Amino acid sequence: MITLLRADDRLVHGLVAVSWTNQLQPDILLVANDHAASDTMTKMTMKLAKPAGVTLGIKDLKSAAQILNNPKYANKKIFVVTINVEDALKLKKEVPGIAKVNVGTAGIHEKNGVAVLPQIKMTQEDFACAKELQEQGVEVFAQVTPTAEKLNFAGIEKAFTK
Repeated sequence: MITLLRADDRLVHGLVAVSWTNQLQPDILLVANDHAASDTMTKMTMKLAKPAGVTLGIKDLKSAAQILNNPKYANKKIFVVTINVEDALKLKKEVPGIAKVNVGTAGIHEKNGVAVLPQIKMTQEDFACAKELQEQGVEVFAQVTPTAEKLNFAGIEKAFTK
């Protein structure tokens, strides 16, 4: 069972490893990113940040989709992290079980991004992908931490129509 998919350009870091993992209590933290899956240094860094008691998987998008669709993992709570909303949309096209996408601190350094919350920026491309996810029935929201302000898709959309 996919508990949440978070788009976060830092992938596994303090907010993901501590705040979100403590809130969601997943069995598996699955990083779905083509670059991370093939980069030894990135994998090593994320393994160091891995919270205790959680299995960490670092897979390319295609392999992550295979895992998420595998009945073997149906009874496992899985927290998925992608680097951006575009990758979240790519996964959703392959994995029907994705119901919630959290736009996290992805894009904070994006010069052309629109600030939807103080620590979250989205590009027009991010927004288009988020809109497509929303239209497919996925709950899309922006939120930095589980206890911080949560902005629903209508709020995200409002930031882009100002």
